[in-house]
Amino acid sequence: MEEIIISVITTVKNGQTYILETLESVKNQTFKKFEHIIVDDGSTDSTLSILKIFQKKNPEYKMIILEPGQIGRGKALNLAVSKSNGKWIAIIDADDIWHPEKLAIQYRVIGENNVDVLATATNLFRDISSIKKDEITVEEYTLSFYSINDLLKSNTLSHSSVLIRKDICKYNEGLKSQFDYELWLRLAKQKKKLSKVNLNLNNHRIHKNQSFESKMKKAYNWRAFKLKVRFISLDNFQLFFFIVLKLLFDFTFPRSFRIYMRKNKIL
Repeated sequence: MEEIIISVITTVKNGQTYILETLESVKNQTFKKFEHIIVDDGSTDSTLSILKIFQKKNPEYKMIILEPGQIGRGKALNLAVSKSNGKWIAIIDADDIWHPEKLAIQYRVIGENNVDVLATATNLFRDISSIKKDEITVEEYTLSFYSINDLLKSNTLSHSSVLIRKDICKYNEGLKSQFDYELWLRLAKQKKKLSKVNLNLNNHRIHKNQSFESKMKKAYNWRAFKLKVRFISLDNFQLFFFIVLKLLFDFTFPRSFRIYMRKNKIL
């Protein structure tokens, strides 16, 4: 049996619209020493049926489907990690898309650098047809490293882009959202090496059902603010002022404008 080096994990709830596109992007990875653990968090649509049909059609694909019922995102993430066999965990949300070389390039980069978490550059998209299939040149990659103050200013590590050591991948099940962001802040506070390679290997889908675009967007932003306050140094007044302004910006401007700012690297 081929060695499992990376465990890809996905949690999904009612993801029938996009889950198949996500599965195909993982299946098409050139790096093959991985397994894919999927936790269905109580779906009531056809998600489970789609997963099982895909599994039956692709018997060579190392895919494990867990059906614990509705347990919540934090517990679902931790369940997937606990059932994994790889030394590294790669997360992909049930609506995102990977470049075919994503895992291969990340595994090479971690082999050449002493890091605990490795994210990649991320493209925002709405329709899969808009994703560019550019050839990636890995010979000239650069790494950026992130301190806790960097991450308090902005969460630039996309969840679906990350490769993380299994032994430090533990989510806070007490949260309602921002499971990844809390983990990055906690690890940064522990002086772990959080990094990002400048290669665009992940595609993050923008759609109306995401929590930060829903009716709860202000509650989502308020929870993010409270999370930052938990980790900020009490004497860092300048950074505290910055995150207060960021909260006001998120409350004031529509999401379409904020996405434009992100895509053009203005914010």
